[in-house]
Amino acid sequence: MKTRVISGAVLVVLLAVTLLSGGYVTAGVLLFVSLTAYHELAGAFGFSMKDGKAGRMEIVGLLMVALHYFLMIMSKGDMKFFVLITIVLFCADAVVFVFGFPDISSDKMVQAVFSFVYAPMMLSFIYLIRMMPNGSFLAWIPFIAWVCDTCAYFAGSMFGKHKLCPKLSPKKTVEGAVGGVLGSVIVGLIFGYVFAVYAGSGISVSKSVISFGIITLIASPLSQIGDLIASGIKRNHDIKDYGHLIPGHGGIMDRFDSVIFITPVIYYLAAFLLAA
Repeated sequence: MKTRVISGAVLVVLLAVTLLSGGYVTAGVLLFVSLTAYHELAGAFGFSMKDGKAGRMEIVGLLMVALHYFLMIMSKGDMKFFVLITIVLFCADAVVFVFGFPDISSDKMVQAVFSFVYAPMMLSFIYLIRMMPNGSFLAWIPFIAWVCDTCAYFAGSMFGKHKLCPKLSPKKTVEGAVGGVLGSVIVGLIFGYVFAVYAGSGISVSKSVISFGIITLIASPLSQIGDLIASGIKRNHDIKDYGHLIPGHGGIMDRFDSVIFITPVIYYLAAFLLAA
């Protein structure tokens, strides 16, 4: 527990530096996190570099992650490049599959594309949120997932009776899930007030509070789905943790699973609800 708490505190400090700095610092850290997440998923699915010919798909994927961030930074988040890089990745993986057949199965090709969209692509929306007006405030919102996790844990410990998804995650309860959502929304409402008063956005307090209440109400249950998706992948492939980068927490995918899943949702909700 001590190791987990210390590494968690260090992680929060690094997160603060990353989000407050913006620009190339934020992009660089997210690139590292995305490359690591893709590597962890490659290991889980079995197309990592250590698995011989199938490892070619991981090499292609890592190169595409780097190219994706380069294009995103240079184009200032132009969405057509998001589509372009996904198509290029699919075509490149298809070539690897064709010339690696039958040693490389079609499953690996699908998993390689899924892994790219699931982690690096979705994580990169944190950078897009940071680029928005008042992004230094907004970039914290995806991490409402961690608030949801914490509130769900304590609510489940105190009131949990009904299993939420027993075959996938036996310890999670309906009461815990509800507690996670309620805790997240309360934090969202408080954040909305702080945003209206201190961000200089020109948005009224009432609009800001309602907007962040809606964002967290939608994002918090989705963050729990994201957590369960990552858990399901681990169970399907009989692994305990995706990695060991963060002592006491596991890998990037173990710590950021719920954050990853809600980041694009938060980006579009913020763009719509907070528009002047």
